Amino acid sequence: MPRWMNEPPKGSDQPSFRIVRTPAEKSLTAIVTSDEIVGCTTHYVQNRTVPCEGQDHCEHCAAGHSWRWHGYVSAMLTTTHEHVLFEFTGPPSDTFRNYLLRYKTLRGCVFTARRPSARPNGRVVVTCKYVDPTDLRIPARPNIRNILCRVWNIQTESVSDCPSSRPPIKNTNVAPSKSDGRYRSQKPTEPR
Repeated sequence: MPRWMNEPPKGSDQPSFRIVRTPAEKSLTAIVTSDEIVGCTTHYVQNRTVPCEGQDHCEHCAAGHSWRWHGYVSAMLTTTHEHVLFEFTGPPSDTFRNYLLRYKTLRGCVFTARRPSARPNGRVVVTCKYVDPTDLRIPARPNIRNILCRVWNIQTESVSDCPSSRPPIKNTNVAPSKSDGRYRSQKPTEPR
């Protein structure tokens, strides 16, 4: 006799979170589900964002690759209710940090991110709106560090325990989005 369930049993699968960035031509609105920003310095190497391990230990720094800081918050998209990681750089983080100073947590913050220039690599502007968290039903806080370690194929023992008994995922890639400024357009070219 089958054991019917409305959802998978707890601990049966590792959560999967898509990393989203601000699209070029439209805004992105979401509700933050994490308490704070998690960030680190990164390099962009071989069409991929990878973490910097510090000047003394980092092969990418030694090879002369520039670095930049990326911040991440977990968020639920208001249009699709998908639980994602939102990636941003230093300037948009000011809005989140100011909100955090005022309300002591980012959880429940409704934010809109947009690119005023409508260019894929244009400046990102984030606006935040306070909503009483008791009025919201949002997913549990994921462990952002563990998720990023799986994406970057880094052992997670140094960060914290994995949320599941399954082994870490190997070779996880982040697929480019249509509006991601780091990737060229995938439009086919006409033969001459």
